[in-house]
Amino acid sequence: MRKVLALVLVGLVVLTSGCIGANSSPGSGATSSELPTVRAATLLGGISTLDIMEAKGFDEKNGFRVKVLRLGKTPDIIAALKNGETDFAVIPAEMAAKLAQSGVDIKIIAVDMLQNQAIIGKEKMEPKELKGKKIGAVVASGTFKLFQAYMKVLYNITPEDYTVVNVPPGSIEDSLRDVDAVVIWEPIASQLMAKNYTVIATFSELWDEARAKGIVNGPAVMLVWVVRGDFLKEHRDLVDAFIKAQLDSARYWKANPDETKAILKNLYHLDQKTLEILYTRTFVNDGKLDEGLILGIKSEWKLAYLGGYLEKDPSGLDIFYRG
Repeated sequence: MRKVLALVLVGLVVLTSGCIGANSSPGSGATSSELPTVRAATLLGGISTLDIMEAKGFDEKNGFRVKVLRLGKTPDIIAALKNGETDFAVIPAEMAAKLAQSGVDIKIIAVDMLQNQAIIGKEKMEPKELKGKKIGAVVASGTFKLFQAYMKVLYNITPEDYTVVNVPPGSIEDSLRDVDAVVIWEPIASQLMAKNYTVIATFSELWDEARAKGIVNGPAVMLVWVVRGDFLKEHRDLVDAFIKAQLDSARYWKANPDETKAILKNLYHLDQKTLEILYTRTFVNDGKLDEGLILGIKSEWKLAYLGGYLEKDPSGLDIFYRG
């Protein structure tokens, strides 16, 4: 009888231990194999603080494991959000508005980085001189949509005023043999700068011009982190933990330049000259989503609306998770 009782007690202990592991939450002291897993989507050829989170383990340090989905183009990320194939995604701010206006339930939880895109060509010219020229770009990208908005709002140059060549990110440099300028983001922008191509304008310069004309206000937000609305409702603790991990990653990026460049070098196979340019011209946000950042996001939406990318006025759109 005592042997039977002992076996029952041992079984209860094992069963209880197994339940604790399966239901572990952030901060519960769970081991790595027991941590809950979340999915985060990013662009295959675009940098973000997710690179640091993955490399330095800021996910596990905050009580979860991140499964990174590196997708070929931004529409693939949008589709993954719509279809419930990812929980989080880092996307251009104007695409977050486009997605929400189409009826997809998402919330913006953080700003990742400010605008680092650039218009790059073979010879020096003013942005307004792009009228009548041939432009190479990833047409489905938020970067190209924002370029079109800048051209229309600042110089009254519409899509009918230039020829567009749709180019995959990996062929951007090759396309400069046949086009007058390309529109691209990091790290490709810095790769071209390192090879002494001409910077016609950076997006941050175009933002400053738009701000001087009273069109926009606040910081020039580029990338934002979004979460599916249903995931937020069911796993608010994991969303808060993800926000903390993203902030930790951004702060590491700023405080550890050499280590950050080494991570980016390994991921994107960049040479040292490119890395130095990239790190200098890239500004990651290491603060929580606040009213100042929200002002910048809404200004970027306004720019996208005036430029024709957003079909509906986004001024009343409120999809922000303030924690």
